[in-house]
Amino acid sequence: MLGRDKNLQRFIDAAEAGIQARAADFPDAMLMATRVFSAMKDTGEADVKNAPARLDACRHLESAYSQARNGPDPIANLTDAFIAIEPALAWNRRPEAAQLAGDFFDNHANAIVVGKGGLEARQDVLIGVSLVAPAITYPRHHHPPEELYIVLSPGEWMQDDHPMVPKRSGDLVHNPPNVWHSMQAMKVPLLAIWCLWVGA
Repeated sequence: MLGRDKNLQRFIDAAEAGIQARAADFPDAMLMATRVFSAMKDTGEADVKNAPARLDACRHLESAYSQARNGPDPIANLTDAFIAIEPALAWNRRPEAAQLAGDFFDNHANAIVVGKGGLEARQDVLIGVSLVAPAITYPRHHHPPEELYIVLSPGEWMQDDHPMVPKRSGDLVHNPPNVWHSMQAMKVPLLAIWCLWVGA
């Protein structure tokens, strides 16, 4: 095992603090969150295979950071921790983005922070980030792993095809396994950190 980069550790600690700040409001999500961050106490392997890369949509990052810094203290700290590691990330598009109608292709970006393709390779935890440009909807999708988002900049979120619900900086969004969900940026870009437990 290699020692973890100090900026990555700062980000992981800040993400955990952002979740714990709202733990009382999202008790159903805390079992998974505990599993994720307990696992992260053991360091994975530094993943040097992925060269840093930005997409055109990343032009919206500064605006998203500005929104996030107006959030509660844990989110401002998490934003600063993310900014420190962002230059090392390999941003990419959703795999099926080219087949989707509208402006989604060039107006979103995702990056893996922890997990295959991220800054630390491991098989049990997946932590990443999604950026959505103003007035763009991230398409409806689902997946077997349970998921927890930490909202950095505000937007609207859908679950189980119910109407979109506004979420502010610092809010959490908990998606149980296989639930249909999507998100939508409004007048400002949407930026969110997500965590999934993908271990046995």
